[in-house]
Amino acid sequence: MIWNIAWKNIWRNKMRSFLVVMAIAFGLLGGIFSSAVLKGSSDQRVREAVSRETSHIQIHNPEFIEDNDVRYYIDDNLSKLESVLDTMKSVAAWSPRVKFMAMAGSANAGTGVVVIGINPEMERHVTEIHSLICDSCGSWFMSSKSVPVVAGSALVKKLGLHLHSKIVLTFQDVQGNLTGGAFRICGIYQTSNSVFDEMNIFVDRKDIIPLLNADTGICHEIAIRLEYPDKVKNVQHLLKGLFPSVLIQNWKEIDPLIGMMNDLMDLWLYLFMGIIMLALGFVIVNTMLMAIMERTKEIGMLAAIGMNKQRIFFLIMLESVFMSLTGGIIGIIIGVVVIWYMNRTGINLGSLSEGFEKLGYSPMLYPSLDLVFFINLTLMVIVTGILASIYPAKRALKLRPAEAIRND
Repeated sequence: MIWNIAWKNIWRNKMRSFLVVMAIAFGLLGGIFSSAVLKGSSDQRVREAVSRETSHIQIHNPEFIEDNDVRYYIDDNLSKLESVLDTMKSVAAWSPRVKFMAMAGSANAGTGVVVIGINPEMERHVTEIHSLICDSCGSWFMSSKSVPVVAGSALVKKLGLHLHSKIVLTFQDVQGNLTGGAFRICGIYQTSNSVFDEMNIFVDRKDIIPLLNADTGICHEIAIRLEYPDKVKNVQHLLKGLFPSVLIQNWKEIDPLIGMMNDLMDLWLYLFMGIIMLALGFVIVNTMLMAIMERTKEIGMLAAIGMNKQRIFFLIMLESVFMSLTGGIIGIIIGVVVIWYMNRTGINLGSLSEGFEKLGYSPMLYPSLDLVFFINLTLMVIVTGILASIYPAKRALKLRPAEAIRND
């Protein structure tokens, strides 16, 4: 009966209750949509970083990470390591790389780059770079031109080059001698990270190793893509146990900034929604105080006929929870619909694309939130309703029955 009475009490003043419910609903809608945009952009950045830049796991010689010297390649148990990767079910694909710093020059300009020597066929199963070359931008090492390279659009623009242009790379070989060579741009890729595009150039391992004056099996880095991304820690721990002499890092360790932002995102979203719920809680408190002032005689009458304080407290608490939960459910439903629609169409911020790409983010945003967030948000709404009812309920319990029902 108390549940029924509490629900009816909310709608005694229909306009006031409707405005409060809508305030809660649209307050939550704004919070949900903002959270979805932040979460969607964060998840998208992680996906793109893993699939295009870092892969899930990378293996190096520990000394290579310290100064990126071409002399520090993986030389301990390399063949055994490759055999293990071939047999691990969790590993979807892996790619050996030669990696070093170089100067890239053209007739117009020069700049420092990271040269990544790859096996083109193996690399296409690990990263998405091959799929980011548009139809008019060449191909992934399928050119008839001698000594082809694939360069980023930002690098090509900076050097004043174009497709099939010659680019000269100057670097040190494994003996420390200055060497280099001329290459032809066979493909131009473009990611959502212009800094990555400007710094990284891909070459075929068989073309670059002779210039390094190194053995054909030289390898500075092994990039690994996993079948199940949530198994990263398990695979990393297993490989560390088998090969303790090499450095094995997951994507969070390779790019700590992205890892930190990803880990803090959930905390930030709940903090953000908590602030919104706090503001809405004051609205509920004010509304319930007004309702109690209007029903002073009624509450006094209930106490006079024998309703105990616990039941009165529970009644007022239910009214507060019903009001917050009604607005919360409406806001969540509208939020789910809006996020679903925006996730399918995307939010195009093309006018800000240059700034976004400098930060490594795509100007095309796809808002998204998981089911756990909505479950936790519903619990936050209920808790807010309970907390918002405490002060009004205490005010009601202080009323003396005889004074409350006395005529003015």
